[in-house]
Amino acid sequence: MRRFARNTAIAAAALASAVGLSISSASATALATYTVTPGGAFTANATNPKLTVGTTTLNCASSQAKGTLKSGSGLAGAQLGSITSLTFAGCTVVGIPFTVSSAASTSTPFYINATGTTANHIDGNISNIKATITGTGCNATFAGTTNGWYENTTKTLHVTGGGSLAAQSGASCLGLITAGAHADFVANYVLTGQQTITSP
Repeated sequence: MRRFARNTAIAAAALASAVGLSISSASATALATYTVTPGGAFTANATNPKLTVGTTTLNCASSQAKGTLKSGSGLAGAQLGSITSLTFAGCTVVGIPFTVSSAASTSTPFYINATGTTANHIDGNISNIKATITGTGCNATFAGTTNGWYENTTKTLHVTGGGSLAAQSGASCLGLITAGAHADFVANYVLTGQQTITSP
C-alpha cells in the first residue's frame, strides 16, 4: 500500500510537471511579439514566380504585390501585414499563355503572419489566399495558406510553398489539375522600401 501511494505521488508529480511545461510553452508562444519599422504601405516585386501542381507548373515572368504592414512594437504575429493587390504577368504552362486573377483586395486581403524567428529572418505564412488560373481548356481556383519567411538584410519576402494551398471544387484542367490537388507557390518578393521585422 505504501509503495502504491509512493508511485501514485511520483506519477502525479510527473504529470504536474508535464502540464506545467505544456502551459509554459503555450504561454511563451502566445506572448511572442514583433516590431515592424517603419511599417505602412509597401510594394514588392518578384521575378519568375511559379505555381506547381503535381507535374504541372505555371511559370510567370513577374509578379507584383502591394499592401500594408502594421507599425510599432509589441505586435502579435497574426495578420502582421496585408496584401491588398497581387498581379502577375507573362504566365504560361508549357508555353501556352495563362491568366492569373488574384482575389487580394482591401476587403479580402491575403494576410502575412509571423510565426517565429530564425537567424536574421522572420518565419511565417500567407493566409486567406485565393486566386484563379485560366487558359486553354483549363480553369482552376486555388485557396489556402502557403509558407514563407522575411529576410531583413535583403528586404525580401520568400514564399516557399507548403501549407494548405489547394485546387478548389470545380477545378478542371485537361485532367492535369483536379479538386483537392495540393499546390506549391514559390516566389521571392523584393520590397521597394526599407521594412524591418524583428522579435521582440
